[in-house]
Amino acid sequence: MKNMKKVMIMGIAGVLTILPMNAESASCANGVGVELKGNDHGTYCRSPITMNWWSAHAWCDAIGMKLVPMEECECRDESKCDMTRQCPNLYNTSAGDMWLWTATPKSDTNANVINPSYGGVGILSRNLDIRYALCL
Repeated sequence: MKNMKKVMIMGIAGVLTILPMNAESASCANGVGVELKGNDHGTYCRSPITMNWWSAHAWCDAIGMKLVPMEECECRDESKCDMTRQCPNLYNTSAGDMWLWTATPKSDTNANVINPSYGGVGILSRNLDIRYALCL
């Protein structure tokens, strides 16, 4: 009976530990990630380290989010975006000069990446671990 109480207390403590983590996943990986806001929609979470495309998917899943699709580049209100950019919604969003993985594959071995510092879009091998995850 004494052991049963210990198991129940540990179980309850475990559940209480997990609940806040799930509730805070929207606040960008419990403070580990970097929050970015789109110019006219979306609040995103950038990973703190670079990784390959598959790891980027896994990192987003682990924080209760998904890797962004290319559609997040689209601007719904053109008055809030520089429409001369390939990725107007995420252009100049304080991400710095870095490339970010998207969920959108370009071929069997490549995926689209975006660079918010100039609103650019590129293609990179999914095996390279030199880009950051961007989650939604």
